[in-house]
Amino acid sequence: MDVLRTARLRLRWFRQSDAAFVRGLLNEPAWIEHIYDAQVRTDEQAAAWIRERLEARYWLLGYGFWAVERLEDGELVGLAGAIQRDGLPHPDIGYGFPARFWGHGYAREAAAGTFDYCRQVLGLRHLLGTTAPDNHPSGRVLLAIGMTDEGLQQTEAHEGESRVYSWHDPAPPGDAEEIAALRRRWHAALSGPARAALMACVTPETVERVMASRTDLSPQALDHLAQRWAPLADDPTLRAVRTPAGWRLDVPADR
Repeated sequence: MDVLRTARLRLRWFRQSDAAFVRGLLNEPAWIEHIYDAQVRTDEQAAAWIRERLEARYWLLGYGFWAVERLEDGELVGLAGAIQRDGLPHPDIGYGFPARFWGHGYAREAAAGTFDYCRQVLGLRHLLGTTAPDNHPSGRVLLAIGMTDEGLQQTEAHEGESRVYSWHDPAPPGDAEEIAALRRRWHAALSGPARAALMACVTPETVERVMASRTDLSPQALDHLAQRWAPLADDPTLRAVRTPAGWRLDVPADR
């Protein structure tokens, strides 16, 4: 499922057929040094990592880490996106690229596209970025896309100190404007242009119902769910609820 495009890149959902690339990325020396060692050594382990760490988040959050492809030839060049990490108060922008693709500006371009998508499509008002203390190249990327260096901090998400970068909306809208924007995002997700963000529009209780005993995490399954909810696209009676993640729509249990 496509998520967004930039001048040179397409960001899409990872799929099981990307396992070999993911295995290679997770074993890059820079990934292990600056992020962590996922202990993924085989394509089978990589496929499981994709399902548990990537595909599941697309459904649970409505966003996550996405595959980064070059538009000119479709080659998979990296990973970029945002996740809600345990121990951080706001979603965290992240990215990773094999060394053979460094030096082309792909990380900055993918991060900038993610930054814009998080604000414009997901309606997020606060974003973070975290790096290892000595990972200055990644820090320069976060500064370049518009984030502020908040210095070294001990977060609950990491064992040692991390350098934390942040962005917040300087003029957040009021509740009525937020709810109106949410309904526009809901309509866009159901009608197709922002389908990947569908689950970011609904309450945690709705997500929990949808995910109960779910095994199919494919784009086709999300399309099927959107078709089921399509009659609610412009339903003014659909209740908006304030949640820790912001305003969300509470889809009736019988839908």
